Amino acid sequence: MNHMMTSAATPKGARRRSRLIEAAGELLLEGGFDAVRHRAVAERAQLPLASTTYYFASLDDLMAEAAASLCSHDASAVSERCNALPRRRRGRTATATALAEVIVSVDTTIQQLSARYEMIALSARYPMLREVVSDRWRTLSLCHLDVLAKSGRVADPAHIAQLIGIEDGAIVGALGRNGVRPIDAVRDVLLEVIDVLAPRA
Repeated sequence: MNHMMTSAATPKGARRRSRLIEAAGELLLEGGFDAVRHRAVAERAQLPLASTTYYFASLDDLMAEAAASLCSHDASAVSERCNALPRRRRGRTATATALAEVIVSVDTTIQQLSARYEMIALSARYPMLREVVSDRWRTLSLCHLDVLAKSGRVADPAHIAQLIGIEDGAIVGALGRNGVRPIDAVRDVLLEVIDVLAPRA
């Protein structure tokens, strides 16, 4: 373990390690967790096969790091959209639309959304993913709080948790159907509940 710490501590080691994490993340987005294999990751990173076991204790460790990296990019993108949202009182449609655009965005790919929910499902099996998923959930909660406050609405934590659950259901449902954009599915479902769960202040 100590050898691994020192091997990744050099600038070259850190670069190689991050190339492997990036490669694993790309494979994860393209083919899910089953696509992340030592050989595939090494080939994608254009590094020797041995480097995958040199920098990571196990394939699970590498997958968890790749998942953490993807989750962190996803959470950062959500936060950026949230921060860019102007403060103004919003009615039902405008609030539902603003939340859908911050949480899903028109630029978020189906692969990114699939990876988001695959990680949540797999966190039950991989304890190291649980922290990643929990951190992302906290970021999402804070963004909801911010969007609703900026929109002149009341938002308590219990209702925010319900909103996230409703949005997750809408996104997963849309992923399984052709011709339904997840962002539209989220907006439509929020239209039904936003005035109840986040009334005007």
